[in-house]
Amino acid sequence: MKKQLIILLLFSIQLSAQNKDPNPHFPKVKISGPCNQQFLDNYKGKWLTHDPKLSSISVNDYHDEAMKRLNAINVLVRQIYPEPTSADAGWVGEFAKTSFADEVKFVPVEDRDPEETKTKINTVYRYNYTCVLFPWGCTESPNEIFNMYPEGASGSIVIRANDLEVLNQNYADGNEWTIDGRPIKRKMFAAGEWKGYDMMSSVGGVYADPASEHFVLICRDGMLPYIPVTRKQYLDRAIRYVTTWYDELTKKILRNNEAMPAQFRSPQAEIDNQTALNTKAKNDALKRLQDALDKTTRDGLLDVPAVVRIDPLLMNEGPVFQSEAEGGCMLATENPNYFRKELSKFIPQFFVVELMAGDPTHSNLNFKRIIEENFPVEKLKAMIDK
Repeated sequence: MKKQLIILLLFSIQLSAQNKDPNPHFPKVKISGPCNQQFLDNYKGKWLTHDPKLSSISVNDYHDEAMKRLNAINVLVRQIYPEPTSADAGWVGEFAKTSFADEVKFVPVEDRDPEETKTKINTVYRYNYTCVLFPWGCTESPNEIFNMYPEGASGSIVIRANDLEVLNQNYADGNEWTIDGRPIKRKMFAAGEWKGYDMMSSVGGVYADPASEHFVLICRDGMLPYIPVTRKQYLDRAIRYVTTWYDELTKKILRNNEAMPAQFRSPQAEIDNQTALNTKAKNDALKRLQDALDKTTRDGLLDVPAVVRIDPLLMNEGPVFQSEAEGGCMLATENPNYFRKELSKFIPQFFVVELMAGDPTHSNLNFKRIIEENFPVEKLKAMIDK
């Protein structure tokens, strides 16, 4: 829902900049027969008139080169979806300054998670092409239909360049969870294949494949824009993290209790019991992690990518390593050597394609199927480094 709101905001920002909106809001059309679902399922829509300007949140840097590439992406989409069915289609482009493979440190903050501060920023520019469908529906009048533009959108394809959304969040906050200063992130969950490429989902386990949103990374051959974290790297950091976390928790309990007025402090026996519980939980987790390190060493798997439970503090409750099919997630950092520095900053160096099915009550759910079956992935890939 949040992503749909962002998409609609982009369209509103874009259209508000025009002197006259060529795409009327909530248009109504008279039809010769009664409106029903069968009629809507076969109604031929149109591509909305596109504002030639970038979204107002874009930067002006390299404007013409950016528009050239966004228009080329739109051509690929329109070639396989020239005439929308039961909906009108529109698109918006964004070109913005961002960064990649930054180095960070985590600064302790009392009673909160550590605060991430960037110590080295590697500037890059990202693209965002968004195509959205605006469904047609029946009005209260029997021989009339209306379009939900611009507030009602259902289904879309988003194509991002130089924006690694498949690493969608930090694994945990803390300096333990960095490699060469770069934060360790969760990679999206595997959800099968699409045209020979790995397809991913923001939800894991049994929910990955049927999810309404899927993501596909398209990059140059022979190098990924991310580096998987090895089991050895993970276990070394998890052991330090678990030790520090439980030790700090015990100190916090003692500190908070001593800060209370004497009449409100917990009895010493209760504090001792809680301290013992924390110590046991820490020792159980550390034993499980050490056992995993010993077994991983014996099996010669120290350099295998780490696919782990989603929370390092769950080590005392289950296996350390857990397959993606069981809900485990691969860990990775952004690859600082991926971007070719000799290329101009407006050049796409990898793409992430996001497919969103939209509301299943609308027949333009077929849009996702059409894209999945016919999108010319190799033509998009050919735009990398150009």
